[in-house]
Amino acid sequence: MGKLRAILDKRFSEKKYPNPKAPEVAEKNADGRRLFEHEYLGKAYPWVLAGKSLSLTGRDNLYCTHAPFNRDIVVGKFPKWKKEDFPFDEFLRDVREAGLNFFKTVNRGRRIKLLLEISKIVEERFWLLCAAKMYETGQSLAEAIGETDEEVDFPLATAMYLEEIHEDLLLRSPSWSGDYNGKRYVPHGTFLNIEPFNFPGAIPMDMAVKALAMGNAVIMKPSDKSSLCGYLVYESVVLAFQRLGIPHESVVNYCPGGPEVVDMLLQSPDIAGVSFTGSSAALDEIKRKHGTMLRNKFRGKSPLAFGSAETSGVNVSVVWKDANISYAAAECAKSFLGRSGQKCSSARVIMVHKDMYDSFSRALEKEVEKVRFGNVLDGADLGPVITPQAEQTICERMDELTCHDITTRRYVKLSNVMLSPGLSLNTLPTILYAREPSFTREGAEVDAHTLMNTEIFGPVTTVVSVPDLATVKKLCNFSEFALTGTSFTNDPEFALELADIIPAGNLYFNRKCTGALVDSECFGGLSSRSSPTGVKGKNALVLFGSQQTISGFYPTSWSWSQQDEFIYRMGNELNYVFSKI
Repeated sequence: MGKLRAILDKRFSEKKYPNPKAPEVAEKNADGRRLFEHEYLGKAYPWVLAGKSLSLTGRDNLYCTHAPFNRDIVVGKFPKWKKEDFPFDEFLRDVREAGLNFFKTVNRGRRIKLLLEISKIVEERFWLLCAAKMYETGQSLAEAIGETDEEVDFPLATAMYLEEIHEDLLLRSPSWSGDYNGKRYVPHGTFLNIEPFNFPGAIPMDMAVKALAMGNAVIMKPSDKSSLCGYLVYESVVLAFQRLGIPHESVVNYCPGGPEVVDMLLQSPDIAGVSFTGSSAALDEIKRKHGTMLRNKFRGKSPLAFGSAETSGVNVSVVWKDANISYAAAECAKSFLGRSGQKCSSARVIMVHKDMYDSFSRALEKEVEKVRFGNVLDGADLGPVITPQAEQTICERMDELTCHDITTRRYVKLSNVMLSPGLSLNTLPTILYAREPSFTREGAEVDAHTLMNTEIFGPVTTVVSVPDLATVKKLCNFSEFALTGTSFTNDPEFALELADIIPAGNLYFNRKCTGALVDSECFGGLSSRSSPTGVKGKNALVLFGSQQTISGFYPTSWSWSQQDEFIYRMGNELNYVFSKI
């Protein structure tokens, strides 16, 4: 076990989150909110590209982000830049050159120190970052604490991975192949990070630190719904560069906006790679438009590289007839209500054995009644989804399932709603009840396919009665997704069978299907609709660069000291690690 793994194994295994209800946590939360409101809320923020701060003025040249719980509150203002408004090609070339220089001048050891410093800074700013998530994306305090904790951990885990991929040495080569052999990892060049609104701190941080760890420049492109949260991630990274005296200009860049910004930046061949979290359709469109252009890499040209890429999920929970119904209902409620259901890992379809269907449905409705819907700043557990457009999409997709007679009734939470100014009630927590599958009925397979592939990105889940494991398997086989899933049973035989049936890269048992942990469970989808790679841990880090190997013979004229100096400089200056010297 490496040095960092030993430290982090203890840290992660003993992790405890701050209790949101504790008085000391309430005080820290209040301090973070005051700081956010005084220093950040409602202000204008520039693009930062190629070392230049790019601002615009005038209502038509800016877009705003708003608090979901009261859309009259402007959280931040951001410029709407177009390609023709600045020297686009020149700036992107400068970013690429800065990235290559960063790799050349900041060796692996200093990059590890940089990652550790980023984590330290996030920890110092913890409650400020929680406040930003609550304001701009409507997260509850508990959700904001959980995500900001991940934001602390991702740089640590990436530092560990960087250490470990260099400890995994090549096999020593035979004498006839050379006197020495070794390897190094080189960057792709410049990564464009296309960041989501629903995890506006942790995922952007993960994207950034993985790219930087391998020596790439990064352009952070936060969602136009959570651009201030993205700015705070950018700011944390820049602060770490400054503390360590490492130049950050052009290496770390910030370009908020919508899909039009992605299209604009990817027109440049100097963008070598992309990290993406969003919908499957958006990723498919990026590949279609930009995937074949040859890009300027560390050496030579090749098509667009993908680092992390996580998309959609229609995630399955199975509750069997011997399960603890009240416990399963509580865990399933957490799985689809957390963050107002705006997680790719949320429970979308809950299959319940027909013998327990009625009792489970009552228990689930009871759990939904317990949660408080309202303004998260007032202590609500969840509130409205991110935008009115998102509300409309959710309602349309629920209506489509009803119109096709796939769902026959719905339960909508009406109690425990904390009314407040500006609060939208258009997407209250909802349970849809599907018709029991009958594959002898004409059109049943079409309905099953629709059920298993309709992602409703909000506080909505669909409960379906199933008579046996064969039906569970048949329904699961219709799914084009494979992100998360869970099962509830006391029978080990059923547990084994369900573990092999449920389509999921992150599979759980007798617990909720959300709350993936840093290192072991992030970016875990198995299918193209959930994650194009399904690669996790240190193997995921390697996607942000390429491996280069070297072997050969020392000139016969070299002394022992010359050989030692050569190997030392290859390691210190060019980041090689050697299996045999």
